[in-house]
Amino acid sequence: MNTQEQEYDFLPYVFTEKMYYIDAVKSEWEIESNPAEENKTNQIGKNQEPKTQLESKTLKQEINKIKTDNSESQSNNVLDADFSYFGKNRKNFLILTRETEQENIKEADNKLLTSILAAGQLSLNDVAIVNMSKTKATFLDLYKKLKPTSVVSFGVDTKKLGVPHEFETYKPIKIKAITWIISHNFVALHSDKTKKLGLWTALKELECYVS
Repeated sequence: MNTQEQEYDFLPYVFTEKMYYIDAVKSEWEIESNPAEENKTNQIGKNQEPKTQLESKTLKQEINKIKTDNSESQSNNVLDADFSYFGKNRKNFLILTRETEQENIKEADNKLLTSILAAGQLSLNDVAIVNMSKTKATFLDLYKKLKPTSVVSFGVDTKKLGVPHEFETYKPIKIKAITWIISHNFVALHSDKTKKLGLWTALKELECYVS
């Protein structure tokens, strides 16, 4: 007889019927919980969000990312279209150059250009000089800001500026109220008097150029 049965051996003297000892078994509702397991479950519940909430959060993140990418793209476009120019543009006379080594034009090129303009009673204050090697602006970008009526390109590829027309060097052509003259670059002009004469002859056809 085990200890628990000995504790209840007095019962036959109280009850006339046979008695049977049955161990009490706790119901599933009375089973003691494991504190460690509870903490673990609670921690998982805190760390996990409902699926719908996670999906909604992910969608918002994607939308915000698209907005950010578009904003950066627009910002880059603005920077690409930005440009600086030298001169005061009093006569709406746009001069395009391509100087890779300097912000504006070299001193020797500046002297040559100054003398060419002076021959037509113009100065650097009458023109706007844009170094196209320092910007990705198109001709439309330049036009919106400078409103040129005359354009002289010194060795700049006009097609890359978004101007689809075919030009001949030193042959002025008027396109939508803008007179274009295509010239060789300054390096070629320095060493070739024939090219200088061709440029000067073409410039004389501009309304703003008084020879």
